[in-house]
Amino acid sequence: MDNPLWNYSLAAYSNPGVAQHCLEAQDECGVDVNLLLYAAWLASQAQVLDERRSRSAMACTDTLRQQVIRPLRTLRRQWKAWPELADLREQLKQLELAAERELQDGLWDWHRQQPAPASGGSLSGNLEWVLRLAGESPAAASQRAQVLAAALSGPVMDAGWHPGRSG
Repeated sequence: MDNPLWNYSLAAYSNPGVAQHCLEAQDECGVDVNLLLYAAWLASQAQVLDERRSRSAMACTDTLRQQVIRPLRTLRRQWKAWPELADLREQLKQLELAAERELQDGLWDWHRQQPAPASGGSLSGNLEWVLRLAGESPAAASQRAQVLAAALSGPVMDAGWHPGRSG
């Protein structure tokens, strides 16, 4: 499936600091990295991620996130304690990545079925909605969104992704 969201996510996640800040947000406030990347992708398209769309996106991805991705991640992290399981741990990592691709494919299908978002979305504003709905206080969400936005504003364009082109 051609999925511009996935293509953007791969390019954006490779920017310096993006993975670190996304994983910190995931571990510290329970936010889904895929939803942060969706928020960033919308901003790259000059589209707003508002509360209604944020809640709906969270709902459409919740089952796969809760029942597949989180258990795989938990098991993979637990296995760090056993170096002899490194090969199996790598297989778990690949399964986790494949599940995240499935989640983003589902999110992309959902997105295409929704009314077009309002235009004018800012990167930090879109990220802030996702963080707030994950439980961050408004002040903490704003601060974290600004840090993450700075990382996401790095050389994504140099990584081969351009607006309006899927890959």
